[in-house]
Amino acid sequence: MAEEMEASGPVRDAAAQKKYDAAMKAMDQGDFKKAHSSFKKFTEEYPEDAEGWYCRAECANYASGMFGAKIKDEEIMDDYMKAMELDDTNPQYYQSYGLFCISIGKYDEAEKAYNEAAQIDESMAPSLYSEFAIEYYNNVLGSYGEILDDPKARVKYAKKALDYMLKALDMGEEEARNLLQ
Repeated sequence: MAEEMEASGPVRDAAAQKKYDAAMKAMDQGDFKKAHSSFKKFTEEYPEDAEGWYCRAECANYASGMFGAKIKDEEIMDDYMKAMELDDTNPQYYQSYGLFCISIGKYDEAEKAYNEAAQIDESMAPSLYSEFAIEYYNNVLGSYGEILDDPKARVKYAKKALDYMLKALDMGEEEARNLLQ
């Protein structure tokens, strides 16, 4: 199906929209396992629907994370990547993918995704950079807490987080040092 974009999203035929709406209903009700199954069927039938792939990835992320569904991280990553491949203009796809990558410790991939999102919508860049900094640092602390008790061991992680906070503030290191004196 060739999609046309409107302000409200892709144009789907009535049958596709009905299936999409049913999957969204399960998602809205918090039944992420059912929603994932529905979006999986939806994307098999409508493989060019970027939003369907994005929702499939989101549902898989929640179903596996909060509800213990057996969905591999690589499958979830592939679903996000398919959504981004089909619509490389939606910063939300990149942001969500980046957040997922942080949650599974794929920090370089997450950083790349957040930077892509910021390039797509520069007006969101400050919030994207600060979100990356905070989520990245919190995840590192949660994963490597014992080694981060040593200030020398956490330098590289803290520096990356601080670099992104400064980027969010559109501030250089020198200006930050001057403000902190």
